[in-house]
Amino acid sequence: MPHLLTATLVLLSLLFSHSLNAESSRYDYLDAKEVVSLGNDDSGQALVRSWRGKHQFGAAILVADFGAHADEAGVVQYIRRHINPQGWASIAITPPAAISPANYATEASEVAKAGEKQLSEQNNKPLKKYSDEQWQKLTDTQVNQLTATLDQLDSVGAAYPGKRMLITLDRSAGVVISLLSESKLPKPDILVVINPYRFRDQENQLIPEQLAQLEIPILDIQSNDGHSASQATATQRKALAPMAAPLRYEQQYLSLNINQSASWPDVMRLIAGFGRRIDKAYP
Repeated sequence: MPHLLTATLVLLSLLFSHSLNAESSRYDYLDAKEVVSLGNDDSGQALVRSWRGKHQFGAAILVADFGAHADEAGVVQYIRRHINPQGWASIAITPPAAISPANYATEASEVAKAGEKQLSEQNNKPLKKYSDEQWQKLTDTQVNQLTATLDQLDSVGAAYPGKRMLITLDRSAGVVISLLSESKLPKPDILVVINPYRFRDQENQLIPEQLAQLEIPILDIQSNDGHSASQATATQRKALAPMAAPLRYEQQYLSLNINQSASWPDVMRLIAGFGRRIDKAYP
């Protein structure tokens, strides 16, 4: 049913193009000074909080998982609101929408009649998936929106000179690793990846090698409840990392699941500590 898949592609594109309108009232509970509209309507809004205290290291750019929003409840929200006293301004962006599973429906002409079996999808066979071409179009849309948004942050972060720390989670982390390895994004001074993975196995298996190629300080945080795809590459991510180079790559396992609020201060401690060490080593 190719036309149904095409309709899904069109719908996802419409969701991207109308993201700003959808977000216009999403952040009404925040101080209006925190909500910054980006120049490109497709990129929506960014949430900005200034650094606090005597330290002023730079700005931390926060990219939640695909399908989330800039103030997503959980560890994303915690980092955004607690990294400021550590000397970092926080700039949280709206990540691209997640890719929905392929939708299939029964054609009107196939509605079963009494005693007849007319359904094209058999219950003993797996449902069809996106073709490689369709999947590429969807992922290209995500990548284009993400890069367009990140490209607009220079003016937003101009008030916070210093280092740039890029904090990414889940599928966003996997895509950012790929983009950085292909030089399609400017390299940050510090990269933090939390449970990074890609949806397709062939893409996911490239993450350890791509991560090892990045010549920037990397903090790699893995939790026990991270997606199985991120857990599948965790050992290799560490194995391929530069040896005896703690300022180049550091992997940390969380003792608690990341969906538990008790683990969020640990995540914040790891990020803040790594940021201080890198700033001291490379002032």
